[in-house]
Amino acid sequence: MTVRSSPGPWQRTKIVCTLGPATDAPGMLEALVCSGMDVARINMSHGTHGDHAARIELVRAASRALSQPIAILADLPGPKFRIGDLAGRSRKLEDGMIVCLAAEVQGPEDLPVRVPALLNALRKGEYVYLADGSVELRVKAGAAGRVTCEVTAGGTVRSGSGINVPEAELPGLVPTDEDRGHIAFAVSHEVDWIGVSFVQSAADIERVRGSVQDARMPLLMAKIEKRRALADLDEIVETADGVMVARGDLGVETDLAQIPLAQKRIIAAANAKGRPVVTATQMLESMVEHEHPTRAEVTDVANAVLDGTDAVMLSAESAVGRHPEAAVKILQRVLAATEAQFAKPMAAARLRGADSVAEDQALAFAACHLAERLGAKAIIAHVTERRLPAAIARFRPAVPIVAVCQSPALWRRLAINAGVSPLLADTAEERAHIDLARDWLFEAAFAGTGDRAVFVSAATDEPGSADALRVTILHG
Repeated sequence: MTVRSSPGPWQRTKIVCTLGPATDAPGMLEALVCSGMDVARINMSHGTHGDHAARIELVRAASRALSQPIAILADLPGPKFRIGDLAGRSRKLEDGMIVCLAAEVQGPEDLPVRVPALLNALRKGEYVYLADGSVELRVKAGAAGRVTCEVTAGGTVRSGSGINVPEAELPGLVPTDEDRGHIAFAVSHEVDWIGVSFVQSAADIERVRGSVQDARMPLLMAKIEKRRALADLDEIVETADGVMVARGDLGVETDLAQIPLAQKRIIAAANAKGRPVVTATQMLESMVEHEHPTRAEVTDVANAVLDGTDAVMLSAESAVGRHPEAAVKILQRVLAATEAQFAKPMAAARLRGADSVAEDQALAFAACHLAERLGAKAIIAHVTERRLPAAIARFRPAVPIVAVCQSPALWRRLAINAGVSPLLADTAEERAHIDLARDWLFEAAFAGTGDRAVFVSAATDEPGSADALRVTILHG
């Protein structure tokens, strides 16, 4: 029987770290895990499959060495639109200029586009944003393979500059052919989550899910970074297994002033459905170069916790930054300080606000309510699939959710859910699961002899299986 080690304090809010050259140093992954990393993100937009395979093996080795579940999230590139190769590698666009977005360059006014399908979707009057939104074009007319635009906000564009088209409808582009290759790689390496980029509708998630007929298909995380995704948000959240607030492209697709409100809305929608939600982009951006974050950045992290996020994510800070371990430690400090102050009020507010609880979340609600009323030290969940611990996590109980399972894949996948401490058992026997959870609680000093815990398990397809909810007294 395996007991998860506890090198640091239990965190309700989880930490996602993007892997890259900065994490390849010997011992760095182990240091990140001991500092608080719960999820390793593989950015499929950069590097080769060989690079990714090597990093996956390093994560798995660190997980085995430390007896800790580390989920792996493979993030797909998606249909990222970019400017093609420019003469001189850059071009200055002045206000009022007329330019053409073109599949093939025919004249000096043309800007090549790497994905010609984009041109067919643009309509007169729509806006096109280049170079992370710093350059703005307005569509004047379109023809086969060419779209004429007026420059309404000038600036410099470079070869490979991103193109954002918030108003255009681009159906059926997810997954791309490149994505399909990455999905096959992710399945063959048994990663735990796939991040689906540039989702516009629930149909995109369904198309990705249907692209592979394999029992090892990872869970799907919808990245909300398109304006159109906000219009279909509830359906996307319902269809996906998790959600990411991808504030990078979302900040280009929507008014910057609306980003905080969009973040709150996305997190609330995910919380309501019991889907884990990750808040990403520029959490500690200054730590790419500097040893310490800005005050605004740590406030941003704390506010994400108060919004209800399950996890916060480091991107360049851990992948190519100069201080990846320090960045994780800072995150953990901010998370611990915020949770110490607000965990109990948040838990009470979630229970009070649950006026209408769906049938499939009633057992989780009852477990959380009972734990609060009795002053229980933990909720111990005997699980065979992820729905029960995810539903419990929705109510953000102030005590650990100790999810005991036999499946290594489930053990890893639960690492992303707020407040959940997954334990891996070698038996299905309930008493053994309670004893395993008790040992972890005692080791981490969350409970002692004579304390109460709420035990919960959900019915399975096995004959005679039924929901169970009871109070257990922990004994040494």
